[in-house]
Amino acid sequence: YDLCKKHRIKPIFGLEAYLVNDSDPLLINYDRDGLINEEQYVVVDIETTGLHPMTSEIIEIGAVRYKNGKTAEEFHSFIKPREKLSGFTQKLTGITQDMLSEAPDVEEVLPKFVEFVSDSVFVAHNAAFDYRFLRFWVDKTIDIKWSVAVLDTLGLSRVLLKLPSYSLDKIVTHLGLGPFKHHRALEDARITASVLRELLEMTQKKGLQRLKELDKLRKTSIVKQAKPYHATILVQTREGLKNLYKIVSDAHIKYFHGVPRIPRSILSRHRNGLLVGTACISGEIIQEILQGADDSEIEDKLAFYDYIEIMPLDLLPKKNDLGITRSRLKDIYRKLYKIGEKLSIPVVMTGDVHFLDPEDEKLRRVLQAPQSSREIEQPAAYLRTTEEMLNAAKEIFNDEKTCKKIVIHFPKSIASSIKEIQPLEKKLHTPVIEGADDQVRNWTFQRAKELYGDPLPKIVEERLDRELKAIISHGFGVLYYIAKKMVDKSISDGYIVGSRGSVGSSLVAYLIGITEVNPLPPHYSCPNCKYTQFLIKNGYGSGFDLPPKQCPKCGSDLVRNGQDIPFETFLGLQGEKVPDIDLNFSGDYQEKAHKFIEKLFGREHVFRAGTINTIATRTAYGYVKAYEEKTNRKLRRAESERLAKALTGVKRTTGQHPGGLMIIPNDHEVYDFTPIQYPANTRNSKVFTTHFEYESIHDDLVKIDALGHDNPTFLKILFNITGINPMDIPMDDPATLSIFSSVDALGIKADDLGMDVGTLGIPEFGTQFVRGMLMETRPKTFAELVRISGLSHGTDVWLNNARNWIRSKQATLSQVIACRDDIMNYLVKKGMDPAKAFRIMENVRKGKGLKEEEVTHLKELKVPKWFIRSCQKIKYLFPKAHAAAYVSMAFRIAYFKVHYPLAFYSAYFTLKGDEFDLEAALGGLEDAKKKLVALTSESENSRAKETTFEVMIEMLLRGFSFLPVNLFKSDASQFLIEGGKLRIPFNKLPNLGNNVAESIVLARKQKPFSSLEDLSKRSKLNKSHIEMFKSMVELENIPDSEQISLF
Repeated sequence: YDLCKKHRIKPIFGLEAYLVNDSDPLLINYDRDGLINEEQYVVVDIETTGLHPMTSEIIEIGAVRYKNGKTAEEFHSFIKPREKLSGFTQKLTGITQDMLSEAPDVEEVLPKFVEFVSDSVFVAHNAAFDYRFLRFWVDKTIDIKWSVAVLDTLGLSRVLLKLPSYSLDKIVTHLGLGPFKHHRALEDARITASVLRELLEMTQKKGLQRLKELDKLRKTSIVKQAKPYHATILVQTREGLKNLYKIVSDAHIKYFHGVPRIPRSILSRHRNGLLVGTACISGEIIQEILQGADDSEIEDKLAFYDYIEIMPLDLLPKKNDLGITRSRLKDIYRKLYKIGEKLSIPVVMTGDVHFLDPEDEKLRRVLQAPQSSREIEQPAAYLRTTEEMLNAAKEIFNDEKTCKKIVIHFPKSIASSIKEIQPLEKKLHTPVIEGADDQVRNWTFQRAKELYGDPLPKIVEERLDRELKAIISHGFGVLYYIAKKMVDKSISDGYIVGSRGSVGSSLVAYLIGITEVNPLPPHYSCPNCKYTQFLIKNGYGSGFDLPPKQCPKCGSDLVRNGQDIPFETFLGLQGEKVPDIDLNFSGDYQEKAHKFIEKLFGREHVFRAGTINTIATRTAYGYVKAYEEKTNRKLRRAESERLAKALTGVKRTTGQHPGGLMIIPNDHEVYDFTPIQYPANTRNSKVFTTHFEYESIHDDLVKIDALGHDNPTFLKILFNITGINPMDIPMDDPATLSIFSSVDALGIKADDLGMDVGTLGIPEFGTQFVRGMLMETRPKTFAELVRISGLSHGTDVWLNNARNWIRSKQATLSQVIACRDDIMNYLVKKGMDPAKAFRIMENVRKGKGLKEEEVTHLKELKVPKWFIRSCQKIKYLFPKAHAAAYVSMAFRIAYFKVHYPLAFYSAYFTLKGDEFDLEAALGGLEDAKKKLVALTSESENSRAKETTFEVMIEMLLRGFSFLPVNLFKSDASQFLIEGGKLRIPFNKLPNLGNNVAESIVLARKQKPFSSLEDLSKRSKLNKSHIEMFKSMVELENIPDSEQISLF
């Protein structure tokens, strides 16, 4: 839409649909009032040389007269074809050329057949095929307009039976009607008569007695069984767009079967503001013509459509299942043009465009290669110029006036009838909660005065006034309100919540408790008398690094806080940027947090944020390989790379954001903004996602990020073990800070551990990459840890950038650009206008570098060259608030590692021990070291296992050890502390999952196990598990069985 507006092109919204005709009657041409039992039926089957009467012939007819539950006379005849039988037809039907050499001609057989049918109800399985085929040849050979009542056992079986397939043989098997010789006309007719008998009896049992009542049996399940046709739907008005969203939602949620299907009845119900076109050769109209529909039937069908589409002849694949030639297609298009003129339905030439340029045809073939077992052929479905379309039209029509009508005038008329539609307002539609703004203001000032006194310090009051004005005037107050309620609920349920993103840039967010990051400049505050001291230009990057100090007024220990983060990085310079309030809930609690939001707003107003998953580079090469195999050719390396690169980033499937929830305001429906669907169309999912990826509707809808994260769970386990609230630990603890630059506080030697920093197992700081950064920089302050976090999460920020400036001593760790906020803070201190500094920060953090005039201005401000070059290299910069939040969590966990080591290792292996090696743990230090040496880091899985071994070795070096799994002492999943050791839980046994482990503990709570037999009976353990228990689990001498020996 934005690109169309930019280039002054009128955007027309729409889609190519899979349309299913769920409204065709089961019985046609029937104008009597006969009873089911008293009506006379003729059950028919034909064998043909192809699927389409215009290009194929009838070679056998079989028919059975049926009445009152019994079969009577039969009709059977072979028919001599005009063309020689193909090998495929002979193989399928078992009819050979010799069998037909003496058969009568079609002109001789059909009059007798018509007389046999007389005025009976014509019955067949997939009756439209047999009836239309026969009618076409009757019309062609004996020149009569043959019309009889028609009943389809295929349609009737779909509404009466529940089967995965409704082919005749599958129905016969289901009904237990015995074997038959399929694809022979009389045999098929006889067995179909038996099927008819069964189906009519079922119909009568449902209370229907008259044949004309059959359509009362129709139900939506047939939508999934019926063959879908293509159709084109265009949006004409804003109402039409909303209707289309409803239709697309139903197609994905209610009627998805291989593809999203749109029942004709649903399209009719939501038809206002939409235009429907006949689409391509896979559309209903051309399919009906090919199947022998007469002009009156085609005219009836066309009454549903707003315009008729015809297409360039070269869009017809040379090899097609339809058995249709370009010459025949040309005749069909001419016929449709005449019918369109007669019915006053515009006929337009469309391009069936699937790619932009002719050369992209190969790309589409590569894209389809893994999805199709058939030979790949891609028609010329590229975007054509008007001249190319006119030339294509001239291949069909000799009349230039007609060509211009279908290529220029009619399309222009349709386009003119379509309104200018803006799909999204690019204006945030926030949910309404009465009094939310006032409540946020009250919470904010109440807490501010608790911390900083009344009246508030000027720096605090001015910041709050500025923030609250931006938050409330732009309608963001409700977002803060929602986040506050979510956090309070989680904390009341015993789970800490961490923040992420830039929300820590907001003092309001800190004061109402939705982030632990205080963005004010480093400062002291007295918890007793409320004395405050702000240190604006003192060189400290974090208040946690300020030296301890007593209050000069009352002597109390002063609280030290403040991370010096500008508010602009969160809501923009004018406070207009839609805020992302991202919260990290415990993975154990995330679902409850989502349910809380659904309960707050109603399930119909809360949807998971949809995502679009694209083809990755490695997958793209897989597509190219599949294409080579399918076409039996070997591409040059350069061509393979070109194709793979072009496919990288193409949509592959849909998904959902790991924690994003889109909130629909109470006065709107979700269809005002987007359709909805199951994630990746997985019908067993319990949630719906937005059909559009959340980023495209982000400016119009509130998105709450309630993500699942290990850190809150980690801290929850530590709190449960130690009873110490992680939020109360000292954030300047020297011993904890020291492990980010040495291992001394762990009481081990660097040589023994193989590294000289102690951050193994610490979130954000335990990876090999970040440990390397720590060894190079040796951070000594909390502020430097925040900078390490920023550097490690950025792109082209550390490697080939900050690292070089530090190594060359042009800058220190505390001077380099580590987070996006560093740029604005530094430039403002150098005297730059805050608005200009903000714009530079935004461009640099997005990888856009610096403009020439900006470089000149920076030089005028005497900004060093390394700083300017650093800005020009950066591709992405992490927000400081996010880094500060992550480091706060990591520091708290590190505190327990130093001071409560067994609690730390218990929590670590419980939460992160998926790759735990039980044998190595019990084998001791040397065994664990040997296994670590044997590991490689070729995959993520082996890297995770390597990290688990490293933490295990560290724990063993610190003098702790593991205890074996014990039937009466081990937990299902948690490593329990026993003395100075950790008891290994059941789920760390090989091939024994959490469900089985939990079943053991649950049974044990009910009563102790008396034998292995008892254990097996009362748990989910199988025989293999029991054998493993005998060798790997401490069983405390319980017997194998309950049998008692008397001697």
